[in-house]
Amino acid sequence: MSNQTMSTNTVNNFMKNKQRGAQLLDMSLTSMIFIGALVTILLMYPTISKSMKRASFQTDAGMIIAAANTWKMGRSNFTGASMAELCKGSLPKGGSICGTANTGTGTNHFGGNWTLTTGSNPGLLQLTSTFPNDPEVIALLADAMAPSTRANCQEAAGCSSISSTTSSLVMTY
Repeated sequence: MSNQTMSTNTVNNFMKNKQRGAQLLDMSLTSMIFIGALVTILLMYPTISKSMKRASFQTDAGMIIAAANTWKMGRSNFTGASMAELCKGSLPKGGSICGTANTGTGTNHFGGNWTLTTGSNPGLLQLTSTFPNDPEVIALLADAMAPSTRANCQEAAGCSSISSTTSSLVMTY
């Protein structure tokens, strides 16, 4: 009986040692999958970040135009409309659009300013956004914003209600 007990212990020890290798392999595979996922996320971060900034830019522009239309109620046109005027009432003070100075300075998601004017026609609004830190994003944003402007264009090229320079985007509503 002692021989049988001894051989059972030997078999059990042998199996325990074999399982240690399997656990090591499992841990290695898990670590490699985790590291691969982390690297993928880090490589995708710039693209995701720029997409989120673009979506926030579109949302902010829409909020500014909605606030301007609210401000215009009871007035015949947009004469006197400005970011400072909107920040007094229609837009949240000190928020992400108005900023600490309540003028829209340095508050767009690309580091630039929001400016609201009427241009030559007081019945129309011109929303200007500057891009001091990321000028290559202007063409992408111009195409994204073109459908929301007054002319309701499919893209910025040939659109009469959106124009751009090397550092700004002007949208007419």
